[in-house]
Amino acid sequence: MKTTETQFLSPEICREAVEGFLREQVLAEKTRRGVVMALPLMYPDGFQVQVHLEPITKSSALITDRGRTLAKLHENGLNLDAKQTLALLDERKQTFELNQVGFELQKEISLPLQGIDVQLFAESLVSIAHLIYKYEPTISEESVADRTLKQIFKERKMEPTINGIIDGEIEKGIRVNYFLPALHPLACKVVKRRGPMLGYMEQWGWRWTDVKRHNPALLRGMIYDPDKQEWDDTTLNIGKSVCDLFCPYFETQLIHDVIDRAFKNGN
Repeated sequence: MKTTETQFLSPEICREAVEGFLREQVLAEKTRRGVVMALPLMYPDGFQVQVHLEPITKSSALITDRGRTLAKLHENGLNLDAKQTLALLDERKQTFELNQVGFELQKEISLPLQGIDVQLFAESLVSIAHLIYKYEPTISEESVADRTLKQIFKERKMEPTINGIIDGEIEKGIRVNYFLPALHPLACKVVKRRGPMLGYMEQWGWRWTDVKRHNPALLRGMIYDPDKQEWDDTTLNIGKSVCDLFCPYFETQLIHDVIDRAFKNGN
């Protein structure tokens, strides 16, 4: 028995097992600005951690979450400006030597790339994401875009899945606000982010491209409130280029049109 345990639990076998898992789970893909990596770490809500690497000079790069971590806390109702939350956030930023620009967490690292830099940055994001459990979030106000979509689905006697989960080729477990099963399923995201939208839309641009590769029949929708966000030509063009439906909440005819497309042949 002892010989068998040694045979299957030697240090070499254990190390090779973990190394093999990491080789299978760490994914990387080229983007317009650098490289995006999906890592075998999870946020508290089950979303996979992604980091973006962007070259600065020949000897340095920026590693960033493109605002995803803090935006998710904000969308879930956590007051990031509350005294205790802010103190805990500042403590983590100092510990991991992070910079914050708006919602974006980032750090300058040296090239050639060291794996430890990617790992520590990813762990810092998970640590910050767990602030959601420190204090009771405030109640999230339902947006006018949410109300509009719910009313349209109700009028058409449709019951989409709320907070549905879809998969991409690389990223798994992507959460959308509404998922409507159909011949051409409709996944719809309500934009609740406030302020500048470039980082958010680049993230979702990559994500929508990823899910379309996984399911070519999928229709992708984003509904926004132009009074709540800061849109410019670049961010609007990203949405229009990757979505089948991309419009402000009051353009209801466009929403009806894409729902019709979901149930038609030859889409």
